[in-house]
Amino acid sequence: MNTDFLTQDYLPKASWSIGGGLLHGHTMLQLSEGIAKEMQGIRSLSCLHVTPACAWTVDWAAQRAMTTPTAYLRLLGLTDAQKLPVCLNFDNPFVAKGMLEDGFGLFLVDELLRHNPTGLNCAAVADDRVAFVLRRQFPRLPLIAHMNRSVVEEGEPDADFYNRLLEVYDRVQLYPGSLRRADVVQALKAPERCMVVVNDLCRRGSRSAHSELLLLLAQMRMRPYDFNYKVRRSELMAALLAPVGTQGNTLSRAELAALYAQGLRSFHLQAEQYKNALTPSWVLMSYLLTADPQYSNKTSLLIYKVLSYLNGAPPPLASGLEPFTLRLPE
Repeated sequence: MNTDFLTQDYLPKASWSIGGGLLHGHTMLQLSEGIAKEMQGIRSLSCLHVTPACAWTVDWAAQRAMTTPTAYLRLLGLTDAQKLPVCLNFDNPFVAKGMLEDGFGLFLVDELLRHNPTGLNCAAVADDRVAFVLRRQFPRLPLIAHMNRSVVEEGEPDADFYNRLLEVYDRVQLYPGSLRRADVVQALKAPERCMVVVNDLCRRGSRSAHSELLLLLAQMRMRPYDFNYKVRRSELMAALLAPVGTQGNTLSRAELAALYAQGLRSFHLQAEQYKNALTPSWVLMSYLLTADPQYSNKTSLLIYKVLSYLNGAPPPLASGLEPFTLRLPE
């Protein structure tokens, strides 16, 4: 099918990354393969983000068992074969002092650099102290300031804040709420090194509540079986998440187009918060492709063809996906 129209759509030179590498890794790799083949290199995934369960990460809705080296190395082997860059997400902004040089975290990064056929593997870090450790141990590892670094900033993140981060990190993830302020975007000194986090399912204006939840999740990493923590997490999440059917803090296509016009080219879709593997795949496809009505038939066909790669063979309908997994607070 002729996909030339993709080079003329609303974000022709954008790069797209997606999370959920360990939660939905098999599906994400199949999705990446389908995009590359069906869109003939015009569209591709620039990176797969992986958030292992370890001292340097937090669990959003349900406590996970620590990621096993076997599962992690298996995923790296698959991404090696696809030559798909991997970003390790260390999204805990409140790492316990005694765990800043955690041996398992260092193992994860060491293997990330050993399995690096593209030379583009990197890490996104929410705690500046962990970033310092990684800079010392792995000086060639590209570091991204994770969005949670913005969420826990004491004052409202502005352009000065992001520009300071750009002096320390190779790239910076931008909090969606900040991007609705034109003055912030216009004053960024290096927009080409900034990443737009597209989707945040929290209510608008909820950054302080989000920060409070992250602190609780960091505490739960150290005391995962504390029942009072679990109760408090459920209470905070119920108040923090946007009502079903509302946009929340997620950016619209029109907002992405406006940011693109101002020089931002890197867009990231978080996948960990979704309940099954189809949801982030569908959302990503809807952002990748133009919404122009004259291309609706081609767009629908492309979405069907790419999603049919899930589970390895085109089914008669866009189904046959991974079993539905409920991911809600206990």
